[in-house]
Amino acid sequence: MAKIRKWVCLTDDAHVFDEPTEDGYCHIGMAYHGILEERIIGDPGPFPPPPPPPPPPPSNEVGLCVFLMDASSSMTDQAFPGTKPTKMDLIATSAASGIFDLERMQNNPNAYVAAFKFDDRVELMFVDTVANLLQRFNKDVKKFANYLYEELYGMQGGTDINRALQQAYSFVDKFLKKQLPDFKVHDYTPMRQIILDSNGNSLSIANVRVLIYTDGMQYDAAKNKILQDNPFKVNPLAGLNHDIVIGAFFGKETDEGCQELQSLLSPCPIHDELQFFLLDNPARINILKNLFRMASGASGFCPRCLEKQLTRKII
Repeated sequence: MAKIRKWVCLTDDAHVFDEPTEDGYCHIGMAYHGILEERIIGDPGPFPPPPPPPPPPPSNEVGLCVFLMDASSSMTDQAFPGTKPTKMDLIATSAASGIFDLERMQNNPNAYVAAFKFDDRVELMFVDTVANLLQRFNKDVKKFANYLYEELYGMQGGTDINRALQQAYSFVDKFLKKQLPDFKVHDYTPMRQIILDSNGNSLSIANVRVLIYTDGMQYDAAKNKILQDNPFKVNPLAGLNHDIVIGAFFGKETDEGCQELQSLLSPCPIHDELQFFLLDNPARINILKNLFRMASGASGFCPRCLEKQLTRKII
């Protein structure tokens, strides 16, 4: 089966390019409106594709991803020099596209996303399944992206990373103990996956992830700049068997905020590579959508995990 590379606009998949644009954006229609995603397209041949598999039977096993979404004032700045979209624009579009891309995942009714926005405050935006989010926004990725953007744009204060991580730690702790007061499922068991760690040992890890992205350093309402240790490393929660925090940074690798964020993170249990993603130029923006997708599906930890998933993804 012949396979070819194409670059597809995330906001309008009718816009397909044979080569990537220089800045990574779709220039058809409204400029800088859509991010281009590289895809490997297989020749379908003379036969129609087989029907999708039937949905799995109902299960009480659930997975969880907690998003800690930086909504500080600096996120409204231009994402990269010479490009129009702001960091907040890219985040909203990428998060919406990544989550909705899990529509074909069989267990999306059991995949929960808890999204918190933070500046010097931390506020919960929603806790819902991927399936319900698709229904709530009529499978319209633009509608979901606009919702996320409006939520994030309403903050624009400092950058309290400490408070955001503590909120995530408390939320995950209550999830594992089945103590979340408004959680839609009461009699559930956290999903688990068996992996081989970097030493070849079998390890059972909960399908729970925390994804935090930022573009700055710790700075709370009291002007405190001291970054506290990662609570998931200081006081590991029973049942996780690994530090579940994944970090992404908007900026340069030499920025102090980048070094701060990396200091919080752990190496991937599979590849022994830091659970960290750097977003420092337009060529890397496609990482964002797939990072949100990987985290929402609780299916990886590091850049090598993501690379492995992308090589398997054929449409």
